[in-house]
Amino acid sequence: MQMGGMLGSVHQSASWITKGASLNFLWFLCNAPLFFILADYWANGGELALGLGVPIALVPLLFFPSTAALFAIVRKWVLKEEETVLSFFQYFKDNFIQSLIGGVFFTIVWTGWLAQAGSLPQVVIVIISSWLMAWMFFFFTFQVHFSVNVLHTIKNAVIMTAMRPLSVVMIAAMAGTLFYISSIYTFLLPFCSAVVLAYIAFSLFYRFYQVRLTQQTEFVKEENMESAGHTRPISKLDMAISKASE
Repeated sequence: MQMGGMLGSVHQSASWITKGASLNFLWFLCNAPLFFILADYWANGGELALGLGVPIALVPLLFFPSTAALFAIVRKWVLKEEETVLSFFQYFKDNFIQSLIGGVFFTIVWTGWLAQAGSLPQVVIVIISSWLMAWMFFFFTFQVHFSVNVLHTIKNAVIMTAMRPLSVVMIAAMAGTLFYISSIYTFLLPFCSAVVLAYIAFSLFYRFYQVRLTQQTEFVKEENMESAGHTRPISKLDMAISKASE
């Protein structure tokens, strides 16, 4: 019996590793042009043969839709719902317009920040870059969890980033660790980095969402006791997004 349980655990772990690696590989393939440009940048000592225009255009066109698709599948896994890796392409298509708009916004933000970051102290660069990265990740979590417009998604992602400094530190630390490991063992980059970061970011977001949901439920119960049930119905967006901005 014990041996069977161990074999079952090994099989389940292997299944999760295979699914995660497959999803990460699809994401990597979608972003392969960007990785080739980045490799060219390093190989040429910090110069881009194609100029800045090409990567700036590819980020909202490739990186954001593919990352949104990755987050959509990871969301299902965090919620313990079945979802196949091949659903990646459907999510890529479904989220493309919203991801493109969000991608243009964040590309402008990152481009403006990196253009002036060189003159600032290293610690300031690390802090602000970590905060922007967490903001971007939480944008994806809100995007795949709620059906709201891009402006609302960006606004509530920045609110959550401001409210959860520990989450910012955790995401930045994990991103730095994965980047360091991938820089040494480059063969790991296509198989684990993006999925691990997405899983951590969505798990942190979902924990925050559950806490806010519980707080709002308790608030409604108290209001109902005081007003004999005359409180208006509250939707998920009221509980998770609107309340988060208070």
